[in-house]
Amino acid sequence: MATALIESRSRWRDFALLSADMLFETDAEGRFAFLAPELVLGHAAESLIGLPAASLLAGPGPSPFGLGAFGRKRMIKAWLSCADGGQACLEFTLMRHGEGLRGTARDITAAERRGEVAARALRRANALGRLLRLGQRQGGAEAALGAMLSALPAALSCEGAAVLVPEGKAWQVAHYVKAPPPLHLLPAPGLPVVPSHHALASTECGACLLAWRSPDQPPLDTDDRDLLSALALPIAALQAEMLHQRALATAANGDPLTGLLNRRGFLAALPHQLAEGGALVFLDLDGLKPLNDRLGHKAGDAALRAVAARMRALAAPQDLAARLGGDEFCLWLHRADAEEAACRISALGAPGPLPEWPEAGPQALRASIGLAVSEPFDTVAELLSRADAAMYAAKRARGERRA
Repeated sequence: MATALIESRSRWRDFALLSADMLFETDAEGRFAFLAPELVLGHAAESLIGLPAASLLAGPGPSPFGLGAFGRKRMIKAWLSCADGGQACLEFTLMRHGEGLRGTARDITAAERRGEVAARALRRANALGRLLRLGQRQGGAEAALGAMLSALPAALSCEGAAVLVPEGKAWQVAHYVKAPPPLHLLPAPGLPVVPSHHALASTECGACLLAWRSPDQPPLDTDDRDLLSALALPIAALQAEMLHQRALATAANGDPLTGLLNRRGFLAALPHQLAEGGALVFLDLDGLKPLNDRLGHKAGDAALRAVAARMRALAAPQDLAARLGGDEFCLWLHRADAEEAACRISALGAPGPLPEWPEAGPQALRASIGLAVSEPFDTVAELLSRADAAMYAAKRARGERRA
């Protein structure tokens, strides 16, 4: 009978191990009283007998070895420590055995890992889809770039995000949100970034996407970096499109010879500032036609550029400087009254030599100026008309002929 019982137990053990990776029993204190097979997660089974079963747990969380009084329980998952320092996920089937437990477990680590990878990919795809849809709902490349960049820190739980452009051995910040990027922590362009609390995703067009966390936060993980890499190309494309749109706007609203606004750009920008008041300066370059006739159009173009340089030097950030066409220029002095405007433009039309054209004479560069201060309810046309009339009056007083 004893031999039959031993054979029966051995047969049961062999059959059980065909469908399980671990068989065990615990005593009333939760210590292993039986373990099979000979190696359990790389541990020798004999070395674990008498040890608390919970000592194999790989981290915090519910223990399958301390569930108390219960009936049969299935599909209870727990991560256990392997002998090589790794971790394995086991799925347990448990039942009460005296004052302890009897159970079987199968290793489902591979399936759990695949599930984690799939879950991470799904989370990344969802986050990427939300950010891309957010950009699509905006009115243009600049708005889309700003919206997506502003939403990125929340998606990655980071301190900020930025678009960087390499210039030589340094980084230039094209855009950033929340906080200035920590450029001092980044390697020079072209060098690898060590994974830590900042991640930099590069693109073939040069623009890079940066996200960073403070040192007291967890480092950016692989999922965070993958999401950043997936976003880098669409954000770089938006950056390129925004620069293209700006270049088109500059070409449409700018004067190619002088770099000032043209008539279209000036008339589009002035109404937005007119309500806050200011002074409009109308300037007409004197003697341009004789200069062209005597020295050629290159000298005349140089005179136009020189007047534009005078205007740029005089203009404040909120002022507007424009070449309306031919030899006519306008300068809007934002919020300036008559006294301030007169003081600021006192030397604007003063006679002087033409840079790089000494043969033009000591008084080749001179202009007639008219000034009009805006009044409540003025229209752009009314203000321009008054400034033009003032300029023409000044020209007549000097005996100049409007060419």
